[in-house]
This record gives sequence, C-alpha cells and structure tokens, in this order.
Amino acid sequence: MLWSEQNQPNVTINQMVNRVITSGKLSRREHLQLTSAILCGKNITDEEQHQINQIFDFLQIGKIKLVDDHYYS
Repeated sequence: MLWSEQNQPNVTINQMVNRVITSGKLSRREHLQLTSAILCGKNITDEEQHQINQIFDFLQIGKIKLVDDHYYS
C-alpha cells in the first residue's frame, strides 16, 4: 500500500515501519496513516498488518515514542 502526501514522496508501509523502528519515533500523521490502514484492511497484506501491529506494540511498551508532526519539519 502506498500513501501520497502533498509534500512527501510515496511511502510504503514497510518503509515507514523500518524508519519508525530505526528512529524510535512515530509522528502523529504516521500513526493516523497506520491506524487507517489497519481499520480499512482492504489493501494491506498479512505481513503489513503484522508490521503495523508491531509498531503499536512497541508504542505501548515505550520502545517507540509518539511525536508531533512538526518534529520532522
């Protein structure tokens, strides 16, 4: 699944998950995108769903921090 942001190139779930795990930070926009992908569920693979769930698990246990979007600006 790809997302197209106005000022951002297309980003796959795998690319986003890798960046979030590497940095330890998840922006609120990314959180919304991942939540929407899970809730929609139509266009994501089982592997992508697993990766998103892993991000949410890491967020719950404090391994990843939720940060404001302007952090990346």
